Amino acid sequence: MRRVLLVLVLVWSAWAATKELIIGRSDSSSSVTVTGSSDHGGWLGITVYPVSDRYPARSQVTYVRQGNWQQTFPLGANYSNAKYEVALWESKIMRSHCTTKDCKWCKLNGYHMDGLRSYASGTVAP
Repeated sequence: MRRVLLVLVLVWSAWAATKELIIGRSDSSSSVTVTGSSDHGGWLGITVYPVSDRYPARSQVTYVRQGNWQQTFPLGANYSNAKYEVALWESKIMRSHCTTKDCKWCKLNGYHMDGLRSYASGTVAP
């Protein structure tokens, strides 16, 4: 119980210090909308994991400005009831500037994200 309370206090303290927050929602099976507030610009990323193993996970990233904003990510077909994760990142590191040996993210996407600032997850609407 004390551990849970400590985690909640740490999360609340981090939020209170930065006042950065993202919230994801899906009103249809073809998109996820993220609403957020950020102290300064950053990179907003989403990864969607389809229910069926026949379809690969899909990732997208876009730059968002300081302040309040809203970003809709179109998903296409086959993402009904899929799980998604959204995150606000400090920076996007291109493969040519990556110093991580054998970075699996750069190999797969050509970049990786660094400096997690806020996170949320949910389920795509049916």
